[in-house]
Amino acid sequence: MGRRSLTVVCLCLLAVTGGTAEAQLYEPIQAQSYCIMDADTGRVLSAQNQHTMLPPASTVKVGTALMAVDSLRLTDRVPVSYRAAEAPPSKIYLKPGQTYSVHDLLYAIMLPSANDAARALSERVSGSEERFAAQMTSRLRQLGAYRTNFATASGLSDPGQYSTAYDLCLIFRHAMQNPTLAKIMSTKSYILPNGRMVRNNNWSLFTADCAVAGKTGYTRASKHTFVGMFENNNRRIIVSLLGSPDKWADLRLLIPKGLDEIGAPIAPLPPLRTALRQTESGYEVDTRAAARPRQVKSRTARTSATARAGAGSRKQVQTASSRRGPVMQASIASPGGAVKAGRTPARHTPAARKKTVKPRVNSSTSSIARPRS
Repeated sequence: MGRRSLTVVCLCLLAVTGGTAEAQLYEPIQAQSYCIMDADTGRVLSAQNQHTMLPPASTVKVGTALMAVDSLRLTDRVPVSYRAAEAPPSKIYLKPGQTYSVHDLLYAIMLPSANDAARALSERVSGSEERFAAQMTSRLRQLGAYRTNFATASGLSDPGQYSTAYDLCLIFRHAMQNPTLAKIMSTKSYILPNGRMVRNNNWSLFTADCAVAGKTGYTRASKHTFVGMFENNNRRIIVSLLGSPDKWADLRLLIPKGLDEIGAPIAPLPPLRTALRQTESGYEVDTRAAARPRQVKSRTARTSATARAGAGSRKQVQTASSRRGPVMQASIASPGGAVKAGRTPARHTPAARKKTVKPRVNSSTSSIARPRS
C-alpha cells in the first residue's frame, strides 16, 4: 500500500472514531498533580502525583465548611473580630463588631471565597484560627486525609500547610455527603443580608452542563488549585488538581477523561471560562461576548507594533532635530586629555558659524557686505 493511500485510511479512521475528542484527551496536563475519583465508590480512576504534598490554597475552605457544619447550627450567630476583618483579600469586607449567621458565612466562603468570613467562622468554632486549623487537621486525618496539614482556615500561604490531590478528593467526597454543603457549593450566586450579590468562583457551573459543585483556589505559591464534582448519566466523578498554571484548560481535559473512564463519555467541552453578566436573578453566560471573538495579538504582531511605535518615536526625534539644525559627529576632549566621541549640533562649531552667519546689508548703499572672517 502506497504512502498516500495509508494517509487516507488513517484520516478516515480518525473521522469515524472521533479523532478530535481523542486528541483533546491526550493533550498535556499542566498541573503538577491531579486525581480523578469515582464519587460513589471512592476508587481512583486516573491520577498523576496524587500523593505529592503541595499548597492547597482556598480548597482548604472545603474542610473549614465541613468543620463548621459539624460544630455549629446554621442559625448560630458569628461575631466579627478585628483580626477577622483585617484578613487579606479575597474578602467581603466584614466590619468588626457585626454578627452574621453561620448560614450566610458558609455561602461567603464557598462562593466568593471570602477569607474574612473563613477566619470569623474559625474563631467562632475554636476561639482562634490556629487552634481551629489544628482541630481541622486532626478531624480530616480521621477521614483518611493522612497527607494533609492545614495551618489556616482560609488557605492563605503558610509554610506548614499542604495537602495532596488524593486527599482533596477524599475531603470533598465527605463534604458532598452533607446536604447543606452540597447545596451551597452547587449555588451559582447568593444575596447576602446587606443586599450584595456574590458569585461562585467555580466557572464550570456556568459553562459545563456536567458540573455539580466545586471549590477553586489560587495563591502565587500554590498556583491554581481545584476540587469539584461532575456528573453524566447518573455517574459522578470528583476531580482535583494542584499546582496548575491554568486550571480551566486542565479541567477541560480531565473532566471528559474521568467521565470516559467511568463509562459516561461526553463530547469535548468548550472553554470553561467565558464572560458572565449579572441579572436580577443571578449571573449567566454573556452570549454576546461569547459570540464575539476575542482579539488576541500574537507575539509577532506585538513585536511589529512595538517596532512601529519605536520608529514613530525616532521619526519625531529626527524631525525635532531637523528643526534645531543638522547634527554631526565631533570629537570632544575630556579634562584628562582623552578623546570622546559625541554628537554636537553643527551650528555650534566654528566652521558652521562661519557658514551660517547671515550677510550684513548696508542700508545706505543697499550693497551687500561680505561676512567678517
